[in-house]
Amino acid sequence: MEQKKPRTTAKSSSKTAPKRTAPRRTKKQQGDVIFALDIGTRTVVGVLAEKTADGYKLIDMETQAHESRSMTDGQIEDIDAVAAVVKSVKTALERRQLIKLQRVCIAAAGRALRTLRHSCAHDVSSKRVISAEDIREAELEAVRSAEEAFTEGNSTSSFYCVGHSVISLTLDGYKVSKPEGHRGNELVTEVIAAFLPAYVVESLCAAVDLAGLETAGLTLEPIAAINAVVPRELRLINIVMCDIGAGTSDVAASRDGSITAYGMVTIAGDEMTEALMKQLLVDFNEAERIKTCPDPQTEYTDILFVHHTITAERVAEIIHPAAEELAQTICEEILKANGEAPQAVFLVGGGSKLAGLPELVAKGLGLDPARVAVGSKEMIRGITTPKNIELGTEHATPVGIAITASEGVKYDFTTITLNGRKIRALDTRRLTVFELCALAGIRPEQLMARSGKALTYTADGEKITLRGTPSVPSEMSLNGKPCSLNSPVRKGDEVNIVPAVPGEDAAALLSDQYDLAGMSVIEVTVDGRNVTAGDHISVNGIPTAADADIENGAVLQHIRLGTFGELLAQDEIPLECALLNGSHAEAGQALSDGDEITTQKAEIPSEAPQEAASEPPAEPDGIPIVFNGMPAVFPAKAGQQPIFLDILAAFSDDPTGLLAGSENVTINGKLARLDEVIRPGDEIVID
Repeated sequence: MEQKKPRTTAKSSSKTAPKRTAPRRTKKQQGDVIFALDIGTRTVVGVLAEKTADGYKLIDMETQAHESRSMTDGQIEDIDAVAAVVKSVKTALERRQLIKLQRVCIAAAGRALRTLRHSCAHDVSSKRVISAEDIREAELEAVRSAEEAFTEGNSTSSFYCVGHSVISLTLDGYKVSKPEGHRGNELVTEVIAAFLPAYVVESLCAAVDLAGLETAGLTLEPIAAINAVVPRELRLINIVMCDIGAGTSDVAASRDGSITAYGMVTIAGDEMTEALMKQLLVDFNEAERIKTCPDPQTEYTDILFVHHTITAERVAEIIHPAAEELAQTICEEILKANGEAPQAVFLVGGGSKLAGLPELVAKGLGLDPARVAVGSKEMIRGITTPKNIELGTEHATPVGIAITASEGVKYDFTTITLNGRKIRALDTRRLTVFELCALAGIRPEQLMARSGKALTYTADGEKITLRGTPSVPSEMSLNGKPCSLNSPVRKGDEVNIVPAVPGEDAAALLSDQYDLAGMSVIEVTVDGRNVTAGDHISVNGIPTAADADIENGAVLQHIRLGTFGELLAQDEIPLECALLNGSHAEAGQALSDGDEITTQKAEIPSEAPQEAASEPPAEPDGIPIVFNGMPAVFPAKAGQQPIFLDILAAFSDDPTGLLAGSENVTINGKLARLDEVIRPGDEIVID
């Protein structure tokens, strides 16, 4: 009997068939491809370019708008939102070009731009001939010197040098345009350096980091734009380039072959958009759409859901006052940077497309309107573009960033780890541990703490000084080894700092000096005069029995007037001549608050009655005393009973200081009290 073969179905055979996979497309490395990002107030533009024998070739370009107003006046407000757009631009370029982008060059802008012109001499006497490397070294030395000079004048804030231009080179006192190949002793480089607050640069780098990119170079936006629009061969002419973006208008001036000045103002295209917002009652994005619409008329719906149609002429009419203000501000910044009206002005950037703006700028500068030109593709020189990419005036800055990254001295970032935190510093600086701490916000007192302050006071005539505790010095290590504040740091170093611990100030309480148990302050009267009595402490003449901190320079005295006898002994009143609350009392009788003490004069028997004098003897004008061995009269009004504190006040403007500096303070040979009554003939010693 023939054995049947198992039935095979299409379904079962499909399971055993081998699967076909599409070939995986591998991304190439970035290599020499320049990736430049123009992170603007309204858009982020990414450019891929490469250097060729006769200039630059634009490979690809991607532009994406911010979904929200995450930047203001060229400065980042929302780092996460900006990073998301940067990452999206990077991803789009990577997908189209099958390239893995890792390094990017960026440009900074902002409302706090500061500039400094600075010269620095570089010794070239040991060189056989001056090389291109010598010139580059002299340029970097001039930038470092400019940074140091700028930092000295702005020690309260942290700034980054974000760009510079060489104004002139002088060899042994003679200006030269190209010292390469020459011989000499001293090469002086004059530069103009631009500085922005650290937080502006840090926010840019933070957004780039979040997008998975490494910041390979940094420049200033007006430097980038003028490098794209005004090549070196045109810089002999006094030309001013103005890049009008959404948040800022950047100015750069050239003359005599160099870039001589930068400027920046915070009035730009957004002012036109905001004028439309206020007039038409629309949100920002809708106002931006209306402003840039090329049609003769456009429709829109305002915030009240009312539908409207507006003509291009009406839009121009609404934004004209803001355009006039923009033109006036640009003219003022041009005159400030250039010193006078230039020979020609190039307007680039998206804001330069505003109708009528060139004429307004020409009028403000007193120039022929033909001398104010709006940027075009032809104005961005030395770069070839594919047919599918439309290069316009708004692309001057991103293209310029790519050019600047390839030419001249760019600012690479040095990343150093401090206490686990990555700190960025530009490689133009020779950093020490101390300077790194300044960048990280570590204050000098955290590195060099002081010992605790001493406490000095006087207790019952004895001067006492208590010392504060010593400080604990800071501990510093560089790559695991001990270092000092002057140790240099380099890229990739890891620095750890344990802050110094300041010493504790010396402190003491009254209870540390005296046993306050049972002490009290009471008030009694002696012949109608209020007297402070009781067993208590006098602190700078103020009686107290409560515990308190002892202040520096305090004068303390233990007052023992708790009994009837102690109070009488203080004023040298015989016991038999005094009554306590109208009755005789024992010397050991404790005094209570409100007690009344009256005194009686002892009768002195006379041998013979004295004849009445015709005139009473003259009384001294005050109280006669002996002060430090010299007879003196303390001036006192009739009926006034002075105390020792009054004597001190009469002899010194600082009674407390007088007592603190004296070792011996007595009245009639006994330790003096501040509230002790002064009587005629008292001998007072203060030395």
